[in-house]
Amino acid sequence: MEDGTRPNGDVVTKLKPSLPLIDVEKFVPAAITVVRRSLGWHGLFLQERRGGSGEVHYLPGNRQHIFYCFLNALNSDVTTPSGTKAMSYKEGEGRFTPAGLPVVFKWTGEVRVLILGFEPWFLQRIAAELGTSGLLTMDANSRKLPAEHRACMLVQQLAGELDAAAGAPIVAEGLARAIAVLLLREFDRLPPSKLPKAAPPAAVLRAVEVMRNRLCEPLSLEELANVAALSPFHFARQFKTATGHPPHEYLIRLRVDRAKELIRTQGREWTMAAIAQESGFADQSHMARHFRRVLGVTPRVFADAHPH
Repeated sequence: MEDGTRPNGDVVTKLKPSLPLIDVEKFVPAAITVVRRSLGWHGLFLQERRGGSGEVHYLPGNRQHIFYCFLNALNSDVTTPSGTKAMSYKEGEGRFTPAGLPVVFKWTGEVRVLILGFEPWFLQRIAAELGTSGLLTMDANSRKLPAEHRACMLVQQLAGELDAAAGAPIVAEGLARAIAVLLLREFDRLPPSKLPKAAPPAAVLRAVEVMRNRLCEPLSLEELANVAALSPFHFARQFKTATGHPPHEYLIRLRVDRAKELIRTQGREWTMAAIAQESGFADQSHMARHFRRVLGVTPRVFADAHPH
C-alpha cells in the first residue's frame, strides 16, 4: 500500500501497482473500435470509441486521468478495491477515472463513448494553479456527472475539433483546461475563492499596454508605476491583485506567450535564438528556462507538439 496526504491531513490510500500503468490512449479492448482520434494534442488526447459488450481490467491503474462521456445509454459494473457497483448511464452523462488507481469496468450492450485523457502533469499543473494537491480518490469511479454538467457539454464540444484543421490543438488545450478545472471542482477539495480587493483597472491596463508595446525592452518597476500614476509599492500590490502575478512575472508570461506564437507561426523559418530575441528574452537559454517554468515543457518540445 502507498499513502498520500492531503493538505487538510486526510490520508488517501492507493494500491501500489505491481504492473506497469496502462496507456489508455493505446489500449483498446477487443470489443471496442476507435472511430475518431486526436492528433498532436500536447498533454491530452480525445477518442471516440464504439463497440459491443465487454470488460477491461485496469488492475495496475491508468497512466492518464480519463473522463468518459457516454453518447448512448449504457449499463456498467464498476469494481474497485471497495467493491462492485452497478451503474446506469443516460445519454450525455459522464464518469471520471483518476490515474494510477486499480479499477475494472464491465458493460453490456452497444457503447458509444468519448474518452478524454489527461497526462498527469497536465492535470497537476491546473491543480497547482487552483491551489490544490490534485490527489484524487478511487470513489470518483463510482460517481457520475449529469448530461447538463458543463464538463460533459464541453467534451462534446471538444469532439468537434477531431474533424477540425488548423488550430485544433490550440482550441483543444483551452477547452481541456476548462474541463480539467470543472473536474477538479467536482472531485477534489478546492480551497474557497478569495474575492480580490478593488484595484484601479485603468492604471493596471495602462501598465499592461506598455508591457505589450515594449516587450523587447527592459522595464523597471518604477517606470511602470509612473505610467500607472502610483507609487511602486502600491502599483505592485494592486497589479498583483488585478492580474494574480507581480509585474515582472506578468511581463515574463507575456514574453512566453509571444514566444509560443512565434514558434507556432515562424518555427520553421526562424531559429530559437531569433525567437528568443524577438520575444524579449536575453538569449535562447533565458527563454528556455522561463518557457519550461511557465509551461512545463521546453520550447523544442512545444515546437514538436505544434507542427505547421
